[in-house]
Amino acid sequence: MPATVSHLQLLTYFLKEMHYSVKDGLEQIPEDVESIEPVGLEITDITIPTNENSDWRCELTIESADSETESNPYYNFKIVMVGFFKTHPEMTKEHSKLLAETNCPAVLYSTSREIVATVTRRSPYPAVLLPLVTFVKTAELEKKPKTRAKKKPN
Repeated sequence: MPATVSHLQLLTYFLKEMHYSVKDGLEQIPEDVESIEPVGLEITDITIPTNENSDWRCELTIESADSETESNPYYNFKIVMVGFFKTHPEMTKEHSKLLAETNCPAVLYSTSREIVATVTRRSPYPAVLLPLVTFVKTAELEKKPKTRAKKKPN
């Protein structure tokens, strides 16, 4: 099946804020470095319409979880991305909202993953690869009627 153009388009995005630090004082070359387990994260996103004409602004914040946890023994980081998007003008407001709230932060998250991996790769410790997450709101899924696949007659 050929790919089709999405009804959501990215206009532009920016790195608004980035904080990064290595927890170790780096007084000597680290030895016996263990690989990093999945990093604990705190993720927040705000996706709001910027006008009545299907334009959206999304701000995504990703922060390493509590610095005392062992799931992230090497780094502290915070990244804030801002993106501007447009949904197809013929979409209903409800569909446009669902599409934007689900996909805008996902687009920014994938960009953030590469930035965090690149920055942490430049340290003496293993790079951080952010885990996959979903921005699909569970409440929205529960509203949808459940359907079963129909069997084709033989």
